[in-house]
Amino acid sequence: MKRLSLPIALFLLPFLLLAQAPAGYYTRANGKSGSALKTALCAIITSGHVELGYDNLWNAYKTTDVRPDGKLWDMYSDMTNYDPNKPSGSYHQEGDVPNREHSFPKSWWGGNKNIAYCDIFHVVPADGYINNIRGNLPFGETSNPNFSSHGGFSKRGPCDASIGYSGTVFEPNDEYKGDFARIYFYMCTRYEESFATWNSPMLAGNKYPGYTNWAITMLLRWAAEDPVSQKEIDRNNAIFTLQKNRNPYVDFPGLEQYVWGSKKNVALDINDYEGSGHGSSTGSKPAAPTFSPESGELSQNTTVTITAAEGCTIYYRITGGELQSGASPVSITITEETSITAFCSNEYGDSPTATAHYTVTEAQEPEPTPTEGIFKLITSASELQVGDNYLIVWESGPRAMAEANGKVRSYVDIVLTDHTFDLSKADKQPTILRLGQTDGYYTFYIPAETAYLALSSDANNLGTEATLTTGAQWTISFTSNNATITNRQYDERSIYYNSSSPRFAAYKSSSSQRPVQLYREVSTSTGISSPMVNTASSLLQSSAPIYTLQGRLVAPGTKLRPGIYIQNGRKYIVR
Repeated sequence: MKRLSLPIALFLLPFLLLAQAPAGYYTRANGKSGSALKTALCAIITSGHVELGYDNLWNAYKTTDVRPDGKLWDMYSDMTNYDPNKPSGSYHQEGDVPNREHSFPKSWWGGNKNIAYCDIFHVVPADGYINNIRGNLPFGETSNPNFSSHGGFSKRGPCDASIGYSGTVFEPNDEYKGDFARIYFYMCTRYEESFATWNSPMLAGNKYPGYTNWAITMLLRWAAEDPVSQKEIDRNNAIFTLQKNRNPYVDFPGLEQYVWGSKKNVALDINDYEGSGHGSSTGSKPAAPTFSPESGELSQNTTVTITAAEGCTIYYRITGGELQSGASPVSITITEETSITAFCSNEYGDSPTATAHYTVTEAQEPEPTPTEGIFKLITSASELQVGDNYLIVWESGPRAMAEANGKVRSYVDIVLTDHTFDLSKADKQPTILRLGQTDGYYTFYIPAETAYLALSSDANNLGTEATLTTGAQWTISFTSNNATITNRQYDERSIYYNSSSPRFAAYKSSSSQRPVQLYREVSTSTGISSPMVNTASSLLQSSAPIYTLQGRLVAPGTKLRPGIYIQNGRKYIVR
């Protein structure tokens, strides 16, 4: 919330840090960074968390969300003057009645009335009409809104292309963007153990980082541009009195940089804490640019994208070459082993330097399609095993995804017995997919086609790409037996089966196509254990096939570069 002038902000900074947190409250987070820091914070803010109950929130708002004039604090509308007592009546327009808004939409976790359902950190009072307009849309920024609240305070419309998301979004006012960013950082931290199973365009389907790259970049920028306010400090302290836990991203301004941003490799020192440097009314230096895909092994001619905050110029060197520059995003095609260093700059200075290193996968020959194997239904993310073979199935048929048919995938009829499929008894062969993982997303490599299952456009298609593009990356979540396989680049589209025009393709959830299931080969898989340090020579001594983390078979005789490989169901680190 943008309220403080620079002199006042500097004066209050000591009070913004650890504002009224009990002594020793954050001790377990000391010395940690990145994913480990988030996990430590999760343990801290989960311990002692008291469930207030959804019906009790109205009474809680009387101490947590009351403005200086005695009215409810509404972050969606600038025209409301609601009494903090529980409202009555219904809404027909903005300003009629408030309600309890799940600023982190409850549908993203299925709407279950669990402890998150009534967690007051994200369930805030808001104008009922504007809340309904938002629905469960992700936060974002729109320059072409199809709806604006009174005075253009909040907006709904197509997301600006510069954000990196193409769907419809809800944009809160600049005054509260930092407030909502810190709420979202809290949610990803507090519910870390469940986050991988939740689903929305902002979520990555994993425990860490939890959010998609575009969402993280935007939220970090919002937190930097709209620093912690006295309103947030007071609310944090009031919630602690009632709910017995805190939002560490309010207690430590800039803490998000240690978890997701430019300081994610810097150990937190709570006794000598130094904030991110963001948040003064005179602006701040930008965070380091990000690479997508991140460092690792790529197919030849893969495009790497360097992205920075809006308004920044990116400066970069390719394998020690001349310094180049360009507006975000910068695209580089990788044809050989390559190192890239990059930083970005705005009017307030330069960001830290980020580095990425890529090696190139040798060209692959198609693998023979297997004719034997037992595949079983999986129903949770914990059962996903990188390096194993999978089938995409529509059980009601039952049918499995098969070879390409134009721009979609055909099917073969299969026989299921107790959610089990014996490949040796198939009349026709389904498409065997090998699960990989890169940049926090899953990949489906098709060994028989030496290509990745992918989307190349925002359409009801399902094709392949020879290289590991963002369209070839997916998130996977489960609801009962159904698997939701959502594309990274076109994240309103997931894989479904079309029963009226039989095919497997990528559709929007609003299309009402049939959900699919994932079957994993279990007859030859031993599961992927923790990585073992090994040498390239010892791996090559075995005749068993070797795979990269992206699921590609390493051609016989290929020199193994440093990295992580899979052989006989185990991970090996080659140094």
